[in-house]
Amino acid sequence: PGSFLRSSVQPHNSAEMAVAQKVSMRSTVAARPAARSAVVVRASGETRRAVLSGFLAGAAALTMATPAQALTPVDLFDDRKVKDTGFDLIYEARDYSLPQNVRDGMTQARQSLEDTKKRVKDSEARIDDSLEPVIKKSYWTEAREQLRRQVGTLRFDLNALAETKPKEQKKEAQALKKEFLAKVEALDFALREKDQASSLAKLNDTKAALDKVLAAVL
Repeated sequence: PGSFLRSSVQPHNSAEMAVAQKVSMRSTVAARPAARSAVVVRASGETRRAVLSGFLAGAAALTMATPAQALTPVDLFDDRKVKDTGFDLIYEARDYSLPQNVRDGMTQARQSLEDTKKRVKDSEARIDDSLEPVIKKSYWTEAREQLRRQVGTLRFDLNALAETKPKEQKKEAQALKKEFLAKVEALDFALREKDQASSLAKLNDTKAALDKVLAAVL
């Protein structure tokens, strides 16, 4: 009988223990989401406070900077006059609908007769003063480059000045210009041949021809 009582009580106690363990596990599992949600709530609250603090700091900085900005002077410049000095040439150079002379700036450069006359006088001075010393030193390449640089602008400037003359004077100026260019070709040939004596003689002929054409157009 004693053993019967012990065996009957032991299963009863085991069942109670199993039920108690299941209840304990369920209450533990049920309590975990509450802890996670509490953490999320705390993190969310901290994030809101950080964002709000940053917003208030930015607003305060803008409020403090506004008076300083209001006192900053604004400089205004009237650049309309720069168009007369060729400011728009870079944009016209990219416009394929314009003539090539306009895109190259040649037309704009010769719109002012005073500037054209100034360039002609400058080229005359360079031919009169710069070529002879380099020829005497036998600097043939430099002499040819200087001559071609000056004639390159003179060719167009002389045409521009001749166009301003009446019909008869224009015809005379064009004939003198052709004579001048012929003298330049002869001088350039002498420089290529590296003939110093001939180069100096052709230089004098070029100077005389240039004086004649300038007297007709200026």
